[in-house]
Amino acid sequence: MEPILSKEEIAELLIAIKAGKVPVDPVDQDPRRGRRQLHAMEIDLLRTYDRATDSGEMRIPNLDIVLDNFARRFSTSLTNTLQRNFSVDREEISTTNFQQSLLDLKNQGAVGIYGTTPLKHGCLFHFDNLLAFTLLEIMLGSSQASESLALDRNLTTIEMAILRTCMEDICEDLQAAMRPVHDIEAVLTKVENNFRLVNIVDHETEVLVTSFHIRLAGERCGTMRMIIPYLTLEPLREKFKALVTISQATANSWTRTLIQEALEMESQVISRSGQLTMSVRKILSLRPGDIIELPYNPDQPLTIAVEDKPLFLAIPGERNGKKAFHITSRHSKRSGGIHGNA
Repeated sequence: MEPILSKEEIAELLIAIKAGKVPVDPVDQDPRRGRRQLHAMEIDLLRTYDRATDSGEMRIPNLDIVLDNFARRFSTSLTNTLQRNFSVDREEISTTNFQQSLLDLKNQGAVGIYGTTPLKHGCLFHFDNLLAFTLLEIMLGSSQASESLALDRNLTTIEMAILRTCMEDICEDLQAAMRPVHDIEAVLTKVENNFRLVNIVDHETEVLVTSFHIRLAGERCGTMRMIIPYLTLEPLREKFKALVTISQATANSWTRTLIQEALEMESQVISRSGQLTMSVRKILSLRPGDIIELPYNPDQPLTIAVEDKPLFLAIPGERNGKKAFHITSRHSKRSGGIHGNA
């Protein structure tokens, strides 16, 4: 006979059943019947890049093209301003609310508040501690060999004033990156290290967040983060969609330009009547009056080589008192190669 449960044990059992810790379904002896079925989804194995459904790249199409253009321009600006070799790499665009985006900054580093006339609400650019102190060291004259240090303290008012120079470079780079979509006037209105005083939209407003990894001479020297409200870019959604057409037209124009320039390039054209191989010893033993025999049949056409590649066959002759050759056909393996031993 099985023992009877006490009141306390019965109460604990009921709590466990309600919490789902104890299964109440009958046990099936056949393991195939008790196996839980999973929903299947068709995937394309040839798709190498699939954006997440909550990605900002889905909310604003082709925004990644603009931000990649901005990253290239900003790396050039940092390199020219600080005379060091900087590179900027972009991460995937994510979405969150404005309050959470500020909490993720952990109240460290510096935030630049930007106006984007005629777009509303503007945007933010954040330099983390590592990037901020790295730029400060360089701007204050540190040596090339010094290592970047992220000090565990807030930036002072003087340090933020010094960083303002690098943050102002973002304005021109952002304007140039946005120009294919819409002309904007980006202005740095304030640099802040107390993020509780930063407020460009309501706390629950959706924002797009992108991180840029900054490297100095190949070594990571910090992260810059861009925070822009979705409401700022939403009026330009259709223009962002048309950006691919603009990019394709630009690519086609570059193709035509490259073709035209390639047609104007100069190439070396050589007409060879014969070619042979000689050792260095034999070349040094040559004297005036020596005759060098070429294994060449004068009845055969010459081979015309362009940049050492045989392309045509020709007959030698003269024209206006100068040596010339008349092209008779294109060169092929069946028609023969360059005469002589190569």
